[in-house]
Amino acid sequence: MTRQGANGNQPTRQRLLKLKPAAEYLSMSTWSIRRLIQNGEIPVLQSQQGAPFLVDIRDLDRYVERTKRTVLP
Repeated sequence: MTRQGANGNQPTRQRLLKLKPAAEYLSMSTWSIRRLIQNGEIPVLQSQQGAPFLVDIRDLDRYVERTKRTVLP
């Protein structure tokens, strides 16, 4: 999820992801991401009706932090 920076040297992290890269980022299926969006657990951007959903990588990171838990033996 990185791309070459403006100066050509330092990579920058892409902030908005389509569903497939967002699913890969979370190691989930695309349908799981769609379900999270439908349930209101992850917000999306959509430039116009019918345009692909875009997910902010910061929201994905917040989702991970919010749903993390420790399993005790």
